[in-house]
Amino acid sequence: MPTLLLNSYIMARLNGILTKLQESVGSFTFKQNGGQTVVSEKITQTTNAKTNGQQKQRMKWTNVIRMYQVLTPYLKLAFGGARNGRSDYNKFVSANLGKAPVYLTKQEAQAGASIVAPYEVTHDSIKSIKINGKGNQAVTDISLGDLAITDETTVKEFSNAVVQSNGLYEYGDQITFFLVRQEVNDVTMLPMAAVDACCVVLDKASEAKLLTVVDARGFSVQEGRLAALATHEFGDHGLVWIHSRKEAAKTLVSTQHLICENNLLKEYQGQAAYQRATESYGGVSDVYLRPNGVLNPVENSVPVAPSVEGKKTLRLSASPVNGGTVSGGGSFDKGSRVSISAVASGDYSFSRWSDGDTSASRTVTVNGDMSLTAYFTKTTSGGESSETNPDGGGGNLGD
Repeated sequence: MPTLLLNSYIMARLNGILTKLQESVGSFTFKQNGGQTVVSEKITQTTNAKTNGQQKQRMKWTNVIRMYQVLTPYLKLAFGGARNGRSDYNKFVSANLGKAPVYLTKQEAQAGASIVAPYEVTHDSIKSIKINGKGNQAVTDISLGDLAITDETTVKEFSNAVVQSNGLYEYGDQITFFLVRQEVNDVTMLPMAAVDACCVVLDKASEAKLLTVVDARGFSVQEGRLAALATHEFGDHGLVWIHSRKEAAKTLVSTQHLICENNLLKEYQGQAAYQRATESYGGVSDVYLRPNGVLNPVENSVPVAPSVEGKKTLRLSASPVNGGTVSGGGSFDKGSRVSISAVASGDYSFSRWSDGDTSASRTVTVNGDMSLTAYFTKTTSGGESSETNPDGGGGNLGD
């Protein structure tokens, strides 16, 4: 066979094989992109870089993933299901990674903490439900005509009011209500999220009592529209209504995000929250001599010897580092009761330990490796105190 034809034959055979490859072979990595095979040199060595930018990007993931886990039972098909190789999980993370960054410490993340934030929870082609106001003043754009929802209101009456008063709704459509409550665990003092969900299918024949099917907190009337219950105190939370429809073999949903009223959220945002979270992961490794206008002194920690076999380590630190001193850390037998103390310096006063305890001197039981931070507040000229680097939950967790 002539050389030119042989080469063409080999290349054709090779191309046929390569179009099926999506993995590393030898020193090359093969990927499929738009029907074409892209070949790149295989990366064989990586570094766990911890520059300021990289650390911040990584920490943005934590709360987004935790909130997805909380909402998972209700999010199937929330983003159209698996399309173009992307799952609902991929789409949820992608949609929310740049929204309202939340910074959890390493200990909080490992313990499953989560902060309710204004994340997008559904995304598809149905027109979004507009929501005005927050909490018990939240009102949708779903008109109910002259319907008053009472204990005697039926699903039929509600459905007729929605379909007849709104051109975008049909019988068979579903209206869903999510109430995502922000809670703090009484024992661990860690922030947690919990979901209350309910839904109703618009049915022109159902005589079932509406409020036996759905939650009155999300199915009430204000200004002639579907709204939150005006007399209910919601506390810290996020809420949303979702419109969905089954069309042929597909389930279509409206694009919606949580409407949040959460005082705890601001404690986990901003530079102070980011700094606290960064320190819990061991800090960043930016170039020390690079001018950036930020002074990051070494944490004022009690030196602790390497763990001895059979011993448990208690590590203590102060925040801010010039706010005071801590004592009592070290290596101890499991189950030991150890006295620790925090002493404020200068114009600072002791605020609390990272596990929520407010006693400057106390006794702790060392059942495993532990890390505790003493937080100090700086007293202003007016005699008031403001806590520096507040911690949103308990830090008394084993590494």
